[in-house]
Amino acid sequence: MMEDRKQSPEIYELNPPETDLPSPGIDGRASAGKRFAFRPALGSIGSGLKFAGSVLLDLCLPGSCAGCQRIDTQPQRSWCLGCWKKIPWVKSPLCPGCGTPFTDSPDSADHLCGECIEPTFHFDTARSAVLHKGIIRTRIHQFKFGAQMEWTPPLVELLEIAYAGWGLPAPGLIVPVPLHPKRLKERGFNQSALLAGELARKIKVPVSFDIIVRKNQTQPQTRLKRGERLKNVKGAFEIADKKRVLGRRILLVDDVFTTGTTLSECARTLKRKGGASEVHAITVTRALPG
Repeated sequence: MMEDRKQSPEIYELNPPETDLPSPGIDGRASAGKRFAFRPALGSIGSGLKFAGSVLLDLCLPGSCAGCQRIDTQPQRSWCLGCWKKIPWVKSPLCPGCGTPFTDSPDSADHLCGECIEPTFHFDTARSAVLHKGIIRTRIHQFKFGAQMEWTPPLVELLEIAYAGWGLPAPGLIVPVPLHPKRLKERGFNQSALLAGELARKIKVPVSFDIIVRKNQTQPQTRLKRGERLKNVKGAFEIADKKRVLGRRILLVDDVFTTGTTLSECARTLKRKGGASEVHAITVTRALPG
């Protein structure tokens, strides 16, 4: 195992020898030592301290609803019943390939969308938990851009329900969409890695934080049109250790599915460069055109 540690420069000193291990979670039940397994998701000591602080607050204060923030949650849930009923779940009809919901034709059957009739995506399937709007959109933004890491468990609850509800094939490994090292340093953490780590713990599947790396610093996808997004991410990723990918079914995790170009390029890299047998993707929210 010590040899593996030396061969993995991406793994920080405080981590276990392998990151391809079940995640210890972030809800405070794991020991302080084991919580260092999240170090690859945190880009700075300051972010790590803030993350630890949010865990301590969760331990010391009674839980409040992640939506209305009143202290009235359902047992073992982060959402009160009122907010739970308002969550805009992604549901059929949708595309069985990329998971795009057909909200304008609620009475139709599931059918392939235009992009999946002539396949443009490299992942096998993709699914999202909820639509990117309302309080969920607000919490995603606070989590991602405001470093409010206390929203990780409530968002992962949505991911877990979507994973089970859509019947995605059981993965051999969970992999988050990586950030470029410079972006990670600027933001202080990788939101996708935090989501992936906690989801992995809940569904008891191994997770790797460093098996795919972002070698090119790409522009933020939200500012680009679809054609520009495809060009922006093409060739942006690399496999760090092919033998940990070869022949495995991978579940890619990200926070938001916008056009699917980043997830698709990650899937292409995992399959063509890593030899993954299948790549499926899951996100917390799905942004709809317009």
